[in-house]
Order: sequence, then C-alpha cells, then structure tokens
Amino acid sequence: MARERVAITSPYFVPDEALLAAITSAVYRGVHVELFVGEEADQFLVGHAQRSYYQVLLEAGVVIHLYPAPTVLHGKYLTIDDRVAVIGSSNMDFRSFALTYEIMLLAFGGDLVARLQENDEAYRQASRVLTLQEWTGRPWHQRYVDNVCRLTSALM
Repeated sequence: MARERVAITSPYFVPDEALLAAITSAVYRGVHVELFVGEEADQFLVGHAQRSYYQVLLEAGVVIHLYPAPTVLHGKYLTIDDRVAVIGSSNMDFRSFALTYEIMLLAFGGDLVARLQENDEAYRQASRVLTLQEWTGRPWHQRYVDNVCRLTSALM
C-alpha cells in the first residue's frame, strides 16, 4: 500500500491549534505532508506569524518548500493522495476560515488532482526545502519577531 500524501499550498499559512494538531498528528500516523509557502511574504505580520509555526511542523516531519523571493507564491489549494483536491480563495488562516467570505471547491476524481500535483512538482523544482537544522540556527531576534507577530495572528 502506498504511503498517504497531503500537499498544502498557501501564501498565508497561520493555522489555529486544531489545524496544527491535525497536520502534525497526520505526520505522526505516517502521512507524508508537504507545505509550499513563499520564502518571503508580502505582508510583514502574516509572514512572521507564519514562520512561527515552522519549528513545530519541521519537528513533526512536515516537509516545507520555500518558493524563492521575490515571487509571492499565491496558490491556495491542497491535495490528498491522488483522489481529493481543494482549491479556492481561502488561505490557511483564521481570517479566511472564520471572518471573510472565502470559497473553496472540493473535488473528487477528474483530472484536477493530477493537474495540481503537476503544479506542486514545478514548485518543488523551483523551491528549496527548509531543514530543521537551518531553522533552529536562526538568530534569537528573528525568532523573537516571529513569535511576537504570532500573538497578533488572530487579529490579522
């Protein structure tokens, strides 16, 4: 049996605790989870809040692909195995899930999953993988800014 796979692409990835727990527990169950995000965000607070989650994700085993700056990675979709795709206007953050009127399409079958996976492959080729060693070696002041911005993430 093939290993289960989830690929998430989002320009603003600021998960609430439930989503973060779902992702990390999936990895602990053996699901291969990849996250595609931009190396740099176009919004200071959101970008740093997003970065504050990388440590937990990397420690769990999520593979984080950083799409090179100055391009802003703006795809908003996820795929599950070769069977399910979700695509639309919603970011992976509280604001999109609870405050704004975002819309997503859930698709089973057809060729949408394969097309999004082809897009992921192009992102893989252009991106670099962030390692836990690289992430933990950052200066203290970068960690500080990321964590302070995380405190404001519910307001963004």
